Amino acid sequence: MKKLWWLLLVALPYPAVASVEDPVAHPCYMCTDDEMYAKARSLGVGSHYVYQAASQTNIQGFHVTNEGGRLVATHFVPAPWIRSQYNTFMKMYKATRGEFVDEWSTVSLQPPGSPHVMKEQVQSDTILWGHHVGDLHPQRMEARETVRRMLERSFRFDFLRADTEHGRILRFESQSHGSSPLIARLNILTSVLGYVEFYFDYDTRRWEYLRSADWNLWIQEKADDFLWPDGSTRRNVYRRELMPYFLQRAEWAGVQVSGTPLFGTPEVSYVCARNTGKIQCFAE
Repeated sequence: MKKLWWLLLVALPYPAVASVEDPVAHPCYMCTDDEMYAKARSLGVGSHYVYQAASQTNIQGFHVTNEGGRLVATHFVPAPWIRSQYNTFMKMYKATRGEFVDEWSTVSLQPPGSPHVMKEQVQSDTILWGHHVGDLHPQRMEARETVRRMLERSFRFDFLRADTEHGRILRFESQSHGSSPLIARLNILTSVLGYVEFYFDYDTRRWEYLRSADWNLWIQEKADDFLWPDGSTRRNVYRRELMPYFLQRAEWAGVQVSGTPLFGTPEVSYVCARNTGKIQCFAE
């Protein structure tokens, strides 16, 4: 039955990748109309889209031609689907992150195997969260597919399907360098379980797992994540109810954990360090 469920999920494809090239929006911050024309000419011969980067609604189209050795930009109004996508993207833009983030209030999904979960188990065993989708979890691909299905079926992203003729999606210039992705941030039903983030891959038209966190720490994806990024010793503090999941991820990553946390405290901490080439964590 479990195998059949997995095959059914995989058998539901996302709409085909566009056969026509996606249009690209080029920024022109706080520009005047004349400066937007100049920006279009700087892009060379062709049809270009220029947006006033300080505006959520101002995206303009320009046909640039070479007339007697001189570049001439002629304005045109972008298609409705381009304007719709631009407006929606800009409403989601988070300047502090430099990314487009669609933040969901709360999400409650079931992790793999949840129909067989015993009633006496804690809530974090019955709700899909970062622990289930992280790289260390053996059933991460099934858990990620569950999230992907929800995202693909959500009406929130109907704007991505606005080009009904060719299935194109407006790209921003910065996205050609791997930055400013479209991210869905899913806040899990209980705040202790944090959030899960997926990003939209323009090339495959698929939602892919990005990262996740519990109430205050990133979910470890590999052994080195139990340390600080520079490899130095790290003190990992957890709510007591999340301790079993930290220990499980450590086991999957081959990280040795020793010691017993103090009894009765709401939080527990583990100091993790690299000793003789191996990562070890000690309870405080």
